[in-house]
Amino acid sequence: MRSAPSLALAAAVLLAAPSAPHAQAPAGVQMPDARQMSGVPLPVGDLAPGTVTVRVVRGTMANVMAGQTVDLTGGSSPLSAKTNDAGRAEFTGLTPGTRVKASATVNGERLESQEFTVPSAGGVRVALVATDPATQKPAQEGRQLAQAPAQAGTVVLGERSRFVIEMGDEALNVFSLFDIVNSARVPVQPAQAVVFDLPEAALGAGILDGSTPQAVVAGKQVRVNGPFAPGSTLVQFGYSLPIDGSSLTVAQRLPIGLNQVSVMAQKIGPMELQSAQIAEHRDMPLQGETFIVAKGPAVAAGQTVSLTFNGLPHQAVWPRNLALVVAVVVLGAGVWGSVRRGKPAAAEQERRRRLDAKRDRLFGELTSIEEQHRRHSIDPERYALRRSELMAALERVYAEIDGEAAA
Repeated sequence: MRSAPSLALAAAVLLAAPSAPHAQAPAGVQMPDARQMSGVPLPVGDLAPGTVTVRVVRGTMANVMAGQTVDLTGGSSPLSAKTNDAGRAEFTGLTPGTRVKASATVNGERLESQEFTVPSAGGVRVALVATDPATQKPAQEGRQLAQAPAQAGTVVLGERSRFVIEMGDEALNVFSLFDIVNSARVPVQPAQAVVFDLPEAALGAGILDGSTPQAVVAGKQVRVNGPFAPGSTLVQFGYSLPIDGSSLTVAQRLPIGLNQVSVMAQKIGPMELQSAQIAEHRDMPLQGETFIVAKGPAVAAGQTVSLTFNGLPHQAVWPRNLALVVAVVVLGAGVWGSVRRGKPAAAEQERRRRLDAKRDRLFGELTSIEEQHRRHSIDPERYALRRSELMAALERVYAEIDGEAAA
C-alpha cells in the first residue's frame, strides 16, 4: 500500500472546498453529526489567554440553548455560568496550565467535555451537544436503512474527487483521489462493476492509505467492489508514468460519471497543462513551490479524462548509453590485451596492476558523475568539465595498457 504525499493532503484542502459560499450537501448525504464534536476542546487564538467558552446546543449547532447552567471543574474551585442568547457560557481569568472539564445537564441528560489544559496563549472553545428527540427517530431510521440489503442503483464521483500530480525521478507520480457518492438512503449495487483501467505505461500501482478496503489493484486495473453504503466511499490509488520526452499525457477512463474535474499538479520550470476538459486553471504558490490548479465541468460515465503536460524536465539517455558503450569497448580492449601478453615479468605485473586500479577508479568516478547528472545533483558546467577530464584520463590509461599489449 502506497502512502499519499503531502501534496495530496494540500490538494484535499484546496480542491475539496465548495466553490459557492452556501454550497449544500447532495440530496441524501447526511451532514456531519454534531454529537461527534461534543466535548472536544478546540484551542483558538481569537480568545484572550485564560478564557474558555462553552456552547450548549441540542441536536445541531444551530439549535442553541440560552440560560443553560454550565459548570467548569478542576481548578482551585468549581465555576458556574449561564449561556447567553448565542448558547455560550464564558469563563475568564483561568490560570494557564490548569486541567479543567466543562459539564451541563439538559433535561436529565448529563453532558461532559474531555479534560483539557488551559493554554498559556489563546483560549479554548468547547461544544456540548444534547440529544434532540425530534431528530433521534429519523436518525435511527437512517441507520436501519443503511444496514438494509443492497438495491440496484447508481453511484457517481463527487465534487471532492481530484487528480494530484507530482514530479518524481524521471516520472510523473499520478494520484487519483476519488469520492464515490451514493445519494440513496440504502446501499446500492451498480449494474456495472466500478473498474478504473490504468495506462499501459503505469508502474508501481497501489492503493493509498485512507482508501476504502473495497478497492484492490489487479494488474493494470483498480477494482472497487460493491455494494456502496449511503454517503461517500473514498477510493485513492496512485502510480508512476515514466517521462521519456518533454510531453506526457495522463489518460483515465471513468467507469462512472464525474461531477467535476479537479486537478492539482506540481509545476517544474515551464511546465504547462493542456486539456479540452479544463475550463479554468492558474498557477498557485504554496510552501515555496508552484502548483497548477485546474477545474472543469462534469464528465459522463465511459468518457476519458485526458491531461497533457508539456515542458517537462527530462534527461536525454544517449550520454549514459554512450558512456556504457565506451566502457564496454575499452574493457574489451583491456581483456584482449591481457590475453595477448602471455606471462609478464613481476615488474610488468605490478605496473599493470597499478594501471588497472587507476582505470577502475576513473571509471567509477565517471559512473558516479553520470548518475549525479541524471539526478540533476551536479552543476552542468562542472559535470561537463569533469567528464571531459575523466574521459581523457581513461584514454591515456588504455593507451598505456594497449601499448604494453602490443609490445
